[in-house]
Amino acid sequence: MNITVETQPNCRAVFRIEIPSADVIREREGVTNGYARQAKLPGFRPGKAPRTVVAKKYESEIRSELENALVRRGYQEATKRDEVEILSVIGVSEQSLHPDESFSFTMQVSTTPKFELPEYKGIAIKLPRVEVTDADVDHDLLHLSERYQTYVDVEREAMLGDFVVIHATGSVNGQLVEEAHPDAPAFLKKIEGNWFQLLAEENFLPGFYAALVGIKKDDPRHVSVTLAEDFVFEALRNATIDFKVQCDAVKASVLPEMNDEFAKKINPEWDMEKLRQEVRGSIQQRREQSRENDKTNQVIEHLAQKLEFELPLEVVNQEAQRRTNDIAMNAMRQGMDQSAIMEAQEQIVGAATQQARQNVKVSFILGEVAKKEKLTVKEEQLRMALAQVAMRQKISPKKLLADAKKNNLIERLREDLLLENAIQFLKDNAAIEEIEPTKEDCGHDHGH
Repeated sequence: MNITVETQPNCRAVFRIEIPSADVIREREGVTNGYARQAKLPGFRPGKAPRTVVAKKYESEIRSELENALVRRGYQEATKRDEVEILSVIGVSEQSLHPDESFSFTMQVSTTPKFELPEYKGIAIKLPRVEVTDADVDHDLLHLSERYQTYVDVEREAMLGDFVVIHATGSVNGQLVEEAHPDAPAFLKKIEGNWFQLLAEENFLPGFYAALVGIKKDDPRHVSVTLAEDFVFEALRNATIDFKVQCDAVKASVLPEMNDEFAKKINPEWDMEKLRQEVRGSIQQRREQSRENDKTNQVIEHLAQKLEFELPLEVVNQEAQRRTNDIAMNAMRQGMDQSAIMEAQEQIVGAATQQARQNVKVSFILGEVAKKEKLTVKEEQLRMALAQVAMRQKISPKKLLADAKKNNLIERLREDLLLENAIQFLKDNAAIEEIEPTKEDCGHDHGH
């Protein structure tokens, strides 16, 4: 078999393959014999028709099957070539069965990128020491107690942090929003008995909370807000909305006392000391997980920065499409409407493609580490991963296994686990320098 290969940019290659007539004749014999064994032709018992009759009767089918078999054979030989490692076949063209019975075709393929791994054992990484202070525990307990806060009516003026219960109607240019813009968001038209916590940072309408500071129960008040130029309802962008507000109540939140009684609300068998232990353990676990994630990011970033190489376009495009779909789905789940997603399509695709290139690059690097270190995936590891997928999808492991055989899930899982094992190998062999934790490392925002 004569094979020539021409490498192209973006991890592509073109194979030109010629199969000699002796091999073609042998392959044709095999295909024709297969048809002869099963052929049911008038006047002949099944499988007893002469080969010449069968060959004539099924000429086009035999030719088609022969060409497919020859392409497969050529592909198998091409995979043995050292110049390139084939990832997938992009297309087959110029198939030709010549008068001398030889056969030739051209095959364009996507190939694995070629690169030399840098030194990957002993990667230097810096990690903050994990420590949990009493102040950290107090902070988490405060957040926990906020879930059990109660609200009491107060007769005084509303202060920042208080809740106000209000009724309000909105007007624009002297006309009720409800009449002027029936399609406007409901909260611009009427507010009926809603609770608002007066926060220093406005998260509702600009200046709305600040204008309600000092209001008392049964007080009327006029509040004017100017909507942003990118406000969700286009017709009212930059418009000033006048709210006629009536205060139904001012409420202050009361936090429960930090005592054994509170601890028992969390768990009937705990006292305050036990609750503090549990909270401390939870913070410790959270920070250790954060440190582990940081370790992963640092070893991956180190290798990704050390290496630059071409990536297979098909794999990048596939990953970019998957990420684009994920971003769009998340945006929809968060309430972004279809038209806004379409407007942001260019940014979404750009961000997804950039991330896809990084993901694909990293997966090839990790794959090469796994190959060099002869890493494998243990069956127990695969079983546990399948059990986790079954749990997430809320289906039985038996059904998942049946589906997995159809959709190639086991192979995909095995590939993912191998890359995870490569990351773990890099982390286990990294040179770790412990540093003092910063405010961010001990950040009270973790886990909330």
